[in-house]
Amino acid sequence: MLLFNAIKTPKVNKMSAKRNWEPCSFVALVLILQIIVYFVAYANVPIARIVICFLYLMFVPGISIIKLLQLNKLNTAERVLLSLGLSIAFLMLIGLFINEIGKLAFTNPLSLNILLLSINTAVLLISLMVIKHDDSSLLHFLQFKISEKVFSALLIISLSLLGFYGTLMVIVSGNSFPLLILIIASSISVSSVFISEKISPKLYPWILLVVSFCMIFFASGTLISKFIGGIGDGPIEFYAFRLTETRGFWDSAVTYSPYAWNLFPTYSMLSVTILPMFFSVITGADSSLIFNLIYPFITAFLALGAYKLYQTQTEDKVAFLAAFFFFTISFGKGFGSYKQQIAQLFYILLFLLLFKKDIPSSKKKILFIIFSAGLVISHYALTYIFLFIILLAFLILVFLERMKTGYFSIHQTKISLTLVLIFLTINLSWYIFVNSAATFNLLNEEVNTVISNLGQFFNLESRGTALQGLGFVETPTIFHNISRTFFITTEFLLIIGFFKLLTSKNKISKYSLEYKVIATINMTIIAINILLPRLADTLLMSRFYQTTLIILAPLAVLGGETIIKFIPRLNIRKFSVPILAFIVFIPLFLFQTGFIYEIAKVPNFSLALSMYRWNDLELYKHIINTQEASGAMWLSRHVNTTNISVYSDAVSQFNVLTSYGMIERGRVHYLSNMTRPTSKEFIYIASLNLISKGYIFNASEISPVVEFSDKIYSNGECEIYEGVNVP
Repeated sequence: MLLFNAIKTPKVNKMSAKRNWEPCSFVALVLILQIIVYFVAYANVPIARIVICFLYLMFVPGISIIKLLQLNKLNTAERVLLSLGLSIAFLMLIGLFINEIGKLAFTNPLSLNILLLSINTAVLLISLMVIKHDDSSLLHFLQFKISEKVFSALLIISLSLLGFYGTLMVIVSGNSFPLLILIIASSISVSSVFISEKISPKLYPWILLVVSFCMIFFASGTLISKFIGGIGDGPIEFYAFRLTETRGFWDSAVTYSPYAWNLFPTYSMLSVTILPMFFSVITGADSSLIFNLIYPFITAFLALGAYKLYQTQTEDKVAFLAAFFFFTISFGKGFGSYKQQIAQLFYILLFLLLFKKDIPSSKKKILFIIFSAGLVISHYALTYIFLFIILLAFLILVFLERMKTGYFSIHQTKISLTLVLIFLTINLSWYIFVNSAATFNLLNEEVNTVISNLGQFFNLESRGTALQGLGFVETPTIFHNISRTFFITTEFLLIIGFFKLLTSKNKISKYSLEYKVIATINMTIIAINILLPRLADTLLMSRFYQTTLIILAPLAVLGGETIIKFIPRLNIRKFSVPILAFIVFIPLFLFQTGFIYEIAKVPNFSLALSMYRWNDLELYKHIINTQEASGAMWLSRHVNTTNISVYSDAVSQFNVLTSYGMIERGRVHYLSNMTRPTSKEFIYIASLNLISKGYIFNASEISPVVEFSDKIYSNGECEIYEGVNVP
């Protein structure tokens, strides 16, 4: 017996040494990374500083938290996804702490020295706590077969090279042919999942991720324009960030300006104020470049998040196709504003936590608190949508439990009262005490708008925006009509799938009761958007539909499977998912990306594919050139823009004068022949009216106004005049 113990002892010591070594090796790795980050940041090493610091901020804080929580049952895709979400939430929360505490001692708390030291210290402390917790889990790396590694490498390299080359060709010559090949290659990559059984399910999330990355960064035109512009909330969100950047801190108690009616509550969202400050300051990159990197990068993970969410309810191939469908609609309709893109990541992660079974309850609550805070400080509308869904779902589940057992129980559902109260508390705390109730005021205005239009209930024209968002619009060509048919077909499949979901017996259905309840709430919300007049105008139906698909996308696949099963005399049930992919979802993808429109040379919304065919006005709406941005920035530097009036066109008002001029939109007025600028009033004329004379303004009508004003700036494509001595 003694001999046996003597032989056994070294083995125990060896295992103990391994447990002690592995956490130490993680801390050592973090220290090495931090030394590298310090070096490239302070030595300002070109490119390396941007790449290394960017990836460090995106993942290392989250990985440290995952190690601390000992989430050992997560697979690689889940670890990557959660580490991204945890990192983003961690940066915003610690940034808020640094901002509020730092303002007491520093005039510029969001500076390089303070931010870099703070984030590295916090990450190091978390890493040291890993040793205390004796976490023996190693970082999980991909474990693929040789053939799977080759496939993955070829996929990443080929699509990335096609994307980079295609983007370069579009910028240099307007030739979009390589990007068309990229879309075909992406379609083939997705098709391979349904063609070959040799494609392992372990590859599914990475195929989605690579396709998503390439489509968002290359085929959408993200990297074509250097400046932040276009139609939407982008310019005002960039304005909010630049206010923070210029001041060196985020002012939580900023006074509302009646001229900046568009700024609030956007300025209250840390996803577009404090978050980009970390990346801008630490990477040292241009502010516009940072915006063009952060948000598309995070958005590319939404398809992966959707796939992992759907995996909790259905089989791998159905989850893959549903996630691809969600991405397709999102790509075609748009992922929304920058703050919404960040919020959707937390939105997906919160639902993933609710449905995922293999995370211990205590750790799930910690993650829920972090992701709830991330959602609340990222986007106000999505926050209220999530609150409405989980609160109503909780009440319905409690009622169903009462119907089943005969008594009320608040502890028998995955959506517990504790989680609901956690989210409600975080939400109220932020929007009342920090946000000065700005979002409540906005919500009140939207509710009043809907109530005031209830009299138009029987007026179909009041549902115009809702119907447009669902694809019921007039189309200019037969190709657009075919695209609309595919789009509406998926909605029909979704409805069929929803009824199939409700009529399936719980014992044979793969979908949980919680999912059924939440899906029902989402379908009800869509119905309310259609029924209530002007509600879709307020919420933007196309974006709202895309948000509901985060939950509902699998039902479109379920609806298709249901229809195929009822086709007589054909034994094709086991091929139902591939059939749906090839006859519905992949063709829809080719339309939503603009591929078919470009091939057919018909009107196309895609900037990357068809900008060479756009007229000057369309390009002017979507792209800011260097001279226009320079003129707007010159005006903001040399003139006190908080006490002026500027006359220009509508595009410049909502675009360059907001994002780069940092001029409150209420101070920008339309230029006309009746304009009579005086002192402290300026005229901003952009390239379209200088190069393509009279394209926006009638040159003969405004020339007297310009002639009697002093030209104070000109760079060939942008001119600025100050109104003096105007008769």
